[in-house]
Amino acid sequence: MVAADLPWTIQLEDAQVWQRERTTLTVEVQSTDRFATLEASLPRIEGVDVQALPATNEASPDGKRILRLIWQLSAHTPGKQTIQLPTIRYNLNGRDAAQWQPPLQMLDVQALPPYLPPTIPVGKVQIESRIEPSGWLQPDHLAYWHIRLHSDAVNTAQFPPILKQIQTTQGVEVFPATVGAVHELPLQTLNYRIPLKAQSSGKLDLPTLQWHWFDPETGRLERQQYAPPTPWVLAWAWRVILAISGGLLLLLGLRTAGYFTYRRLRRWRSKRQVQQALQQNADASSVRQTLDACSAAHGWPANLSTRHWLQHWEQQYGANPSLQTALHQHEAKRFASNSPG
Repeated sequence: MVAADLPWTIQLEDAQVWQRERTTLTVEVQSTDRFATLEASLPRIEGVDVQALPATNEASPDGKRILRLIWQLSAHTPGKQTIQLPTIRYNLNGRDAAQWQPPLQMLDVQALPPYLPPTIPVGKVQIESRIEPSGWLQPDHLAYWHIRLHSDAVNTAQFPPILKQIQTTQGVEVFPATVGAVHELPLQTLNYRIPLKAQSSGKLDLPTLQWHWFDPETGRLERQQYAPPTPWVLAWAWRVILAISGGLLLLLGLRTAGYFTYRRLRRWRSKRQVQQALQQNADASSVRQTLDACSAAHGWPANLSTRHWLQHWEQQYGANPSLQTALHQHEAKRFASNSPG
């Protein structure tokens, strides 16, 4: 097999970039050999930082294999840069079955604005953080602020120097931090573990972190701000007070809920008793008692006439023709029984 028998391609993601802006250069070949790999030494290009990503061997929809080598490039010198890759080796069964020399690539590097300091990231850096332990903190007890900075466009060497913004204040004592780098290309990560002690009860007062970064897409300087978590710092005395207060509020809430539940149940029963008394043609005294009990359950005035009682009912629940008819029939019977005859 010779290199010409294989369909090689080379692609530069962006031929025009800013200084320190990251771009990728990919060499790709299609093959029918499942266990083939591509190999190459790390390119050395003057004025350009080069990082190699892991080689890949993926299946394509047509059943062939797609082999790739990818490099991340970050140029420090403005102007035209010539990118010369080393020979690409097509490895099969432990030996070089073919070799290919990629053609030269040209990278046009645009100078950053002269007012930008060399520490400004070219590309966005993401941030997230948490406080350990979670929940309430105690005064004068160690806690840890875990911060994670990560980016797929910026090297860790360009990450903002956030530790300079985290200093001991009147309310928080800060101790030396530990920093660990994680390079899981293309993602670059810095993990910070910052010990601290809050001096008194209240909200934990940590600084808002901020930095500038250059957006290569817009060519503008941007500002990023991050407000950290602000858990409560509470001494044990305050925790006991809050626990007691919370218990009292819970008890009051349960009592209030119980009262309203009882009142609703009482009203429902009184309504049902009125309807049953009317349906069962109860005597006038029994109907009067159920009407008075219903008035008491609803907080209506006592000793209402039947007409005024019905008015209160309709104001509360709306018109009820069947109830109205039953009450009128009851009143008619009561007057008929009381009339001389």
